[in-house]
This record gives sequence, structure tokens and C-alpha cells, in this order.
Amino acid sequence: MRAVVKSRPEPGVEVKEVSDPQIGRDEVLIRVRAAAICGSDLGIYYYTPAYSGMKLPVVLGHEFAGEIVEIGDAVKGLGVGDRVLSESVKACGSCRFCREGMSNLCEASTLFGIHADGGFAEYVAVPYNLLHSMPEGMSFEEASVVEPLSNAVHFVRDCTPIKLGDLAVVHGVGPIGILSAQLLRLTGARVLLTGVGVDVERFRIAERLGFETVNVEEEDLVEKVMVFTDGEGADIAFVATGAAPALRQAVQLIRKRGQVTVIGIFPGMVEIPMTRVVRREIKMVGAYDAKPVNFGQSIDLIQSGKVNVRDLITHKLPLEAAEEAFQLAISKKGCKVLFTP
Repeated sequence: MRAVVKSRPEPGVEVKEVSDPQIGRDEVLIRVRAAAICGSDLGIYYYTPAYSGMKLPVVLGHEFAGEIVEIGDAVKGLGVGDRVLSESVKACGSCRFCREGMSNLCEASTLFGIHADGGFAEYVAVPYNLLHSMPEGMSFEEASVVEPLSNAVHFVRDCTPIKLGDLAVVHGVGPIGILSAQLLRLTGARVLLTGVGVDVERFRIAERLGFETVNVEEEDLVEKVMVFTDGEGADIAFVATGAAPALRQAVQLIRKRGQVTVIGIFPGMVEIPMTRVVRREIKMVGAYDAKPVNFGQSIDLIQSGKVNVRDLITHKLPLEAAEEAFQLAISKKGCKVLFTP
């Protein structure tokens, strides 16, 4: 089968012919119909230090949906032809965090596209307990965005104390930033989405969705926030980018006892003004991946129309166009770039 593979510890990916996956007794074989490029896939593309421990070679991709074409002997509740989407984390099921329903923090987890072959391929083998049935009317393209939306649900609902009337500043106008902004808005918060000059297309999408946007290369974001809040600062700063200046800016614009939620993966160490954090009693919280329960919540949010994922999907390409797809995502000329094997 065709697959997008990371073979070497250097920048780039390859489209290769690889063997079809062989399923175990508790696995199903999925014919992939849509698979989305994630921001972490860009780190993998460049082989940044955050991904230096990944398995090589490996088929990339952890945001995917498709239909079941084969099932193992121990699989229950699913059949050939079922339309499904998958969680991204294969958890151990027995560590403290798994027992508490937080497999996103599993002590021995593996992730599709990093430690195990993923969904940028014609077929992928998946343990059946990681699968969620797609509701009637949901497209494969929408289903491939359930995984990142589930991340955003965890970041906002589980990790960020937001309430009616709060001002939330989202740093980063990429897919996770726009999804998180929609969730923050559902609480009744006012939301500012920020980015830089290269984010032109993403600004357009955010604005079509009704968000106020700020290009931090053209406007003084801290000054704007202080004008909005009579000098007090934002209630929540949501750092949905791995850019160090965004994190430092978040600390500058947050109010006393406000919270900075950090979900970006940074390429290296970041220096921040810790004295300001201490003297203003600023809370800083990291948030990572998604819990299993967040997937059902995300499916419901899409089905109910409360979160729009369709407008984020800007490009759909075949696996053979992997380099073009990655360059579109890297250049930010697109928002959510999908493979349709």
C-alpha cells in the first residue's frame, strides 16, 4: 500500500510502498478515507528535538477516519463496513493516569504516527477499543478533525476555568487555536484570536466564524487588551502555538490571578518573566492531548452545529502529494490540510 513515511532523522517525508498492516485479535483494519496533518506532524517533518525519540521508520498520521474492512476474532460491537474514527493514544490501561480516565498522560503510551504506524496510508490497524462510530451525516473529512477538536475540548473544558463575560486571548490562529476559540466562545467569553502576518488565510477563516482577530506584527496586543479591560488584563491567555514570544506576551497581558493555558509544543527552552508571574499570582497550566471522554463530546459538538470544523478544511490531496501538503501546512496558506487516500 502507499503511505507517507518518516524514514530518517532529518527534515522531510517520503511516499513509499509498504506492506499492508496485519491485524491482531483485538484490532480492526481501516480503509483510510481522510487523514489530517497536525501541527505536531510539522515538528516531525523537521525532526525537532521534541520528536527525537520517535520510532523510525514510521507511517505518519494520528488524525484519521475511515471504514472497517477486516476485524479480529476478539473484536466486539463493530463490523465490516462500519464508519469509524480513532483516538490517537494507545494507552497501557493500568497506570495511575489510565485508571483515573486520563490516558492522555499514560506512563507507557504510544501514539499513532510517532511510535506506531499511523493513518497517512491506505490502511491502518487500530485496537477496536480506540474507535468511535461516526454518526449518520458526518463526513469522513469532518471525522478526521474530531481528534484535534477533542484535544481542544480537553484544553478548554478540563483545564481552563473560563466563565461568562471573561476575556480570553488565543495566541495562534491555527486549527487548534480556532477550535479552542469556538469552545471558549460557547462559555459566553469574549475571544480575541491572534496571529502574525503570514496567517492571512487563517485570519479570514476566523473572521468568517465571527471572531475578532489581531495581527501582532501590526498592532500592540498588550496595549489593546489593556484598553479593553481598563488596564486590568485578560482573564485567560491560551497559548496555542510553540512560539516563545507568544508565551512571553501572554504573561504580559494576563490579569492578576488570571490563567495562562499552554498547549503549544516548543522547539526548545523558553525564557519568561517569572517575577511577574509570582507577584501577580498568575496561574500557568500545561494541557496535553485528549481524554477518551472528549471524543464523544467532540462528535456531539460537531453534530449539534456548536463547533464548525468544515470551514477549517482548506485543502484535500492524495498521498502522492505529501510534500505539497506539508508545504501548504508549513506556509500557513491552508488551515487544515487533509489526505484523502
